[in-house]
Amino acid sequence: MSNGSEATLGERLNGKLHRLFVALVLLWVILGGFRPMMDNVDLGWHVAQGRWMVEHAAFYREDVLNYPNFGHAVINEYPLFQVVLYIAWSLGWWGPGMLTALVYTVLVGALIRAARFFDLGVSSLPTFAIGLMLLFFQVAFPLRPHLVTYLGVILFGIFLLRHRHGTNWTAFWPMALFQIAWTNSHSAFVLGPAMVALFGAEMILRHGLRDRSIPWTTIRTWLGAFLLILLACFVNPYGWARFGPPFYQDRLESIRAYVGEMEPLVGGLATLYGDLTLLAVLLVVLAIFFRRGAISYTFIFFALFFYLEAVTVKKAWPIFGLFIPLLVLSTGAFSSSNALRKPGAWMNVMGHLFITALVACGIYMELAPSWPTSISSTWREYDHGRTELSLEATAWMKAHNVDGRLFHRCEDGGMLQMEGFDHGETFSDTGFGKYDEAFIHEVGVVNERPAAIPQYLRAYQPDFVVCSTFCYRWPHYLKVSGWRPIFYSPNSSVWTRPDLRTDLATVTDREIMEAFDRDLTTNGMPVDTRLFGRNLIALNSLDLEDFAFDKLTGLPKDLHRTPWYWEAARFLCFSQPSFSAAHRNALLAEAVQLHDDGLTAEFRAYASNADGDTNGTLRILEAIPYGQLSNYTAELLLKIYVDHKRPEALALAQRTDCFDLRNGHHWQYFAEAEEQAGHPDAAARAWKKAIFYCPDDSALMAAATAFANKHRNTPLFLSIEASSQIYGQ
Repeated sequence: MSNGSEATLGERLNGKLHRLFVALVLLWVILGGFRPMMDNVDLGWHVAQGRWMVEHAAFYREDVLNYPNFGHAVINEYPLFQVVLYIAWSLGWWGPGMLTALVYTVLVGALIRAARFFDLGVSSLPTFAIGLMLLFFQVAFPLRPHLVTYLGVILFGIFLLRHRHGTNWTAFWPMALFQIAWTNSHSAFVLGPAMVALFGAEMILRHGLRDRSIPWTTIRTWLGAFLLILLACFVNPYGWARFGPPFYQDRLESIRAYVGEMEPLVGGLATLYGDLTLLAVLLVVLAIFFRRGAISYTFIFFALFFYLEAVTVKKAWPIFGLFIPLLVLSTGAFSSSNALRKPGAWMNVMGHLFITALVACGIYMELAPSWPTSISSTWREYDHGRTELSLEATAWMKAHNVDGRLFHRCEDGGMLQMEGFDHGETFSDTGFGKYDEAFIHEVGVVNERPAAIPQYLRAYQPDFVVCSTFCYRWPHYLKVSGWRPIFYSPNSSVWTRPDLRTDLATVTDREIMEAFDRDLTTNGMPVDTRLFGRNLIALNSLDLEDFAFDKLTGLPKDLHRTPWYWEAARFLCFSQPSFSAAHRNALLAEAVQLHDDGLTAEFRAYASNADGDTNGTLRILEAIPYGQLSNYTAELLLKIYVDHKRPEALALAQRTDCFDLRNGHHWQYFAEAEEQAGHPDAAARAWKKAIFYCPDDSALMAAATAFANKHRNTPLFLSIEASSQIYGQ
């Protein structure tokens, strides 16, 4: 066969593979929309606010859902999204699925169509770019207001490339309409005018260099387009004030500390996304090579900006991923047809084979009932209550007409509001944009510091407490405060005061154990084993130590060699309330017998420290490779260094790759290390963070007070006094 025949065959085969990829990737994103879309802690309050706006035919301008924040002025960042989500949710479980599938189909379809428009239709480069983009999306939940930003960035990017040589700003009216929707759906709407401004500046510069004169027509076009898009941003219920939340919230430490999506990736996920970034860079370099240097410098700037954001803020990874296909598309838009290096047809064939095979694997994982993350498996787990939401507790409360002031973690607030507890009964939800900084901190403290529960109960006098799987240490403090459980399931519970709803019997220890065993026997182990670990800690917090110990150690032996097993063991043995010495020693003996130092290092270090063997603890901790210290192992190692005035203390305290921002004890030891190094001002700054994150810790507060008195630091002393008044220390 001649070379020409081979090329023709390769091109034909590549075209067929490209069409197969298009069909499969659209099927994949559609299938992905039909998981339990409402199984997310951040959606319920959107539904509740959307319902309120529909019922009252008014915009949501003050908080009417959470009693501590009742009447507080609100700049609602998501009114349009909330109304659309409420309507979708009203249609049944499939409504949010349809909404999700539709948006992702439009997004992927727009990119595929744009690739054809820019003469990249059958190239494997945009195919890879779309695949990488979808992988970067996996770090975020599929259905959230950020979906509108995904659409906005892609549609704006494609529109800008198609109108790069436009001469009339009025052509941008479709984008102005979309900008209005974007502004009323998500706070990343500021990307719209930013993209237009920078891309317009790039086109003005390009035209000026090309013509060697001032391109007045181009200037007028892009200035008009920018002003049109900017003015569209003001079409919202709050006017210029709408621009405040995107910039105000991102600089609040209380949000950065307590919102998971504001935290950077660590461990395996950080490595994975680093590798994906390298692939993305290689892909863009290849696209530039084949298009002889053609590229949009504006999109390079945005990609670099969001990459730098992504390494410190997890939520930026999906937006970074959006610019991968846009960069590839821009090479087609800015290249001239007579300056192309075309990859061989068989190179495209191999590329399409690889990415299409990956998409096919993704479809298989969605459809295979035995696969733990398949659609049927996730629905099965959801139906069994295996979720971070208190589904079973909420259903029980509705069935038993439980009505009154509720106390709970913020993750449950939205779901409770969505299910009808939306008349000011809830304590808080995850819509932190409604709260001032002080209340965000208050919500964060109760989430992270369960020992503060008694103070909150005294301060707010709730009628009922709802515990989700996040509240695995709450039962101990509820029992100490005299509260009684009136409902229990392994994944949620409801508590009330002794004198309230006496018609509802207290759940006995035997009923709790029977319910736990019944769930395990009927439904098996949860797919998400973290839930099982939390449930065991909750059992111990319910004073069922022997039962919790038996359930942990009675697991199949292969589960004893998993990280979550030893993480649960560490919590059970070294958190309040803790296992007895006998149970702790039994687990320590098992850890030693496993002969797996990496798997059990954290547990053995804590056990050695509890026994007073400082040297043994140091040997274990210092053997952990650099970069693999967890928040807890780093905290323990730092404490030992500080207690023994080791010179390594300050260097360890200054590391940011292993400590959680909200770890108050890290800041305490940081402060002590700074003081030992002779830096009292730096120590005072660290002490302020320590009391900010652990205001309920009496020993920490006493140490901070001693430092303030010793150094006569009045501002620190005032901070301590203010915190003590709130948390009763």
